[in-house]
Amino acid sequence: MIGKLRDALAASPPREVHALIKLMGTVLIDDQYRALVNSALQVFPDFAKRQKLLEKGYFLGPDLVQLIHVSSDDSGTAVDVVGSLLEQLIEWMLVSDLGVLLPNGLMRYRWKKQRIAHFTALQILDNVLLGPTYVAHKYRQSVPPVFVRKGEDNYTGTGFLVTNRGDGQKLVIVTAKHNIDPADGITFAGFGAAEDVTYTPLADSWVLHPMLDIALMPVACSKAAVPIYPVGTATALSRTITLGYPRIATTDAPYLLAHGGEVNAVVSNYHGERRLIISNVVAPGNSGGPVLDEAGLCVGMVVDAFETSHEGGVSVANSAIPSGPILEFIASYLTNPA
Repeated sequence: MIGKLRDALAASPPREVHALIKLMGTVLIDDQYRALVNSALQVFPDFAKRQKLLEKGYFLGPDLVQLIHVSSDDSGTAVDVVGSLLEQLIEWMLVSDLGVLLPNGLMRYRWKKQRIAHFTALQILDNVLLGPTYVAHKYRQSVPPVFVRKGEDNYTGTGFLVTNRGDGQKLVIVTAKHNIDPADGITFAGFGAAEDVTYTPLADSWVLHPMLDIALMPVACSKAAVPIYPVGTATALSRTITLGYPRIATTDAPYLLAHGGEVNAVVSNYHGERRLIISNVVAPGNSGGPVLDEAGLCVGMVVDAFETSHEGGVSVANSAIPSGPILEFIASYLTNPA
């Protein structure tokens, strides 16, 4: 039931979501949060008894409803929506549910300020509140097609907008090196538009990783787009979202496809390279696309498939480079661009 409600919220985020995100920004500023608590919650008859705890970040369900209500720019607050959002806050450990640890009934929940600050810096508070459907839609503008030519043929790969900087002042598109490697006779033809965002290369050639299947290109964006942070951590059976431009027969243009799956394993290949094995359906054209976790953080990049022949045929395991090497590569460039 909570999942269905969250999908409905993702399609058209209600005012309660925006108000909650605004409230969590206030939570991080002690003086402002104390002032908000004292102005918004004094309507409750037991306020004086609970005031000190409230100011320290403890609260009950009705307190949260009231705080969201006064943080909203509109009138009216849906209690069922707030209940769904509270479930997400607890699941993502942005709020502690202290339950029986506070048996006097004066309080039950407490904000986890350090984690809220971390999620705020990564611009993912909305992601964890609204779920995978929202995540897939949010980053559509951040995943452009990569157009290349090889001989007489045209091909499409996938790239994604990345940074390791909170200010978003330096941005690069990352893709798989095999998509654009001139050593393989490939000529880069440019980026396609991602929704209504266009990307302009700021260098004459791609920066290629000396060993791994990773390349980057510094870019300028025609309008603000949300960068994807390659700081996610993949574990077996964690849910994943892939975004990319696989070939689709008879279609008139490249189309961005989203697919849900999970991490099946973290393995090493014969070259000692770490790879994620993912269940997401990917195909030629997906290479260079991001593998996101449910919070919208990049846990890897689609690169290729491992094929194994056996008596019954061929088994295929789709693989991705983990986020760690991607983060190291872009960090070296964004810190000391060549």
